[in-house]
Amino acid sequence: MTNSESYSGSYHDVETHKKMLQDVTRTEAYERALRHFVKPGCSVMDFGCGTGVLSIFASRFGAKKVYAIDRSIYIQTAFEIARNNNIKNIDFYHCDDREIMEDLDATVDILVSEWMGHFLFYEAMLTPLLHVRDKFLAKGGMMIPGAVSLYAGLVTDKCLYEDASFLMQKPYNINFAPIADTPLYQPTLEVLTSEQMLDTVVNLGTIDLNTVTLEEVPKQYKAKVIPNENATIYGISGWFSADLAPNIILGTGPDDPSTHWMQIYFPFSKPFEVKENEELTVTITTPSDNFEKVAYWRWSVLQEDRIIEMNDLDHKEQLNPFFPRGLVKATHG
Repeated sequence: MTNSESYSGSYHDVETHKKMLQDVTRTEAYERALRHFVKPGCSVMDFGCGTGVLSIFASRFGAKKVYAIDRSIYIQTAFEIARNNNIKNIDFYHCDDREIMEDLDATVDILVSEWMGHFLFYEAMLTPLLHVRDKFLAKGGMMIPGAVSLYAGLVTDKCLYEDASFLMQKPYNINFAPIADTPLYQPTLEVLTSEQMLDTVVNLGTIDLNTVTLEEVPKQYKAKVIPNENATIYGISGWFSADLAPNIILGTGPDDPSTHWMQIYFPFSKPFEVKENEELTVTITTPSDNFEKVAYWRWSVLQEDRIIEMNDLDHKEQLNPFFPRGLVKATHG
């Protein structure tokens, strides 16, 4: 499943929108940011509006005109929700970033978007967001969020490894060899605590959304890590924070209030040992840096004498769509 297919599929489902609206941490943080920035008479664009909740907030806080854009057919529902709330100053556009450039001739004072996927990049919305920013945001206009930062920590909890290696234990006395080790190569979403990681958490980098160009967006994120103790490492945990407004930061890490983003866990197929005060380099490469048609992640830890590298491409399920129907005959050597 590509990022595009994932987006167009899941966002047609009310359960996805309900889950995001139930994320009070996320939704109320955006509400506070819009309350801070929206002034009477200003114009706002809500890119990737979903049910239109951010557009409604902007209207409530005095925006003169709001443009709500979404490529999902759920834009119809957003229109109906606004109408049911007697809000008439929102224009709804069912289109993507390319089409809106043809359909709309306007500039806005504020561009707001809840574009972030898991570890920022899962939904591949940053590129279209910057296209829209460059076309529609007025000079001196405001981006919400204005900046995003990525963080990583080394996971020391053996339970995650044991869970991922479950099929390798031949449960029910069945050999699951065709898929047994696959979970050890696939990133998963987890709700982690700081007790499951080394104390050393690193900032992998910050993106200023007001000024960054597409060419400047890093494809690879790395940082030095100095363990504070001897430990066995089972994976890397990654998350992000978003600066929505002064003193309004939406964090998604283990020590932050829980959100629907959770944390992404990048496992290692074989645990390895690190020593206290040993210098390590953690690297995470996003799917957008890869040339294959199937998007995939890469992650690694560099020690002084070796590098432990992982990716989720080699173990992606790639079933043959032309596998014959009917009786499947087993052959034995």
